[in-house]
Amino acid sequence: MSSSDQKEDSQQNVPRMTLLDPSNRTLNVPEFPSRNGPQRLYAAATKQPKGRKKVILEPGHSPLDWARLKSSGQDLRGVSQLGKYTLEDLKQHKSPDDAWTAIQGKVYNMTPYLKFHPGGVKDLMRIAGRDGTKLFMLTHSWVNAEFMLDACFVGFLVQGP
Repeated sequence: MSSSDQKEDSQQNVPRMTLLDPSNRTLNVPEFPSRNGPQRLYAAATKQPKGRKKVILEPGHSPLDWARLKSSGQDLRGVSQLGKYTLEDLKQHKSPDDAWTAIQGKVYNMTPYLKFHPGGVKDLMRIAGRDGTKLFMLTHSWVNAEFMLDACFVGFLVQGP
């Protein structure tokens, strides 16, 4: 058997799909990812995280609504000037009516954002009144908190006396 015959035989075992190009010519191309390929097998074997529940946000609290509110010019900080805050200062702001957190050394008044959070208020309150960097990085490492909460930035986290 020649190498071209072997190549033909191996290509016959590869799942293929038929496509039409813009000039209506039929193209017979390999399917990707292949039906029994490593990408599909890995995806099938990977279990989705348990306990993660979707939260239905109130009307007017979508990510687009948050972007509009941020750019509206409305004061979302709740402080007149930026400051330096300790962990003791943060502990005073742990209620749904007054929720602050620190993420990567920056302190945010996240009260205005609570109802916009896709995971719900309860989930976000887990980091209220404390340094939420570790939990944030575990669950949202791809999210740019600095941009998303820039309108809520109140200052910097510093070591206590």
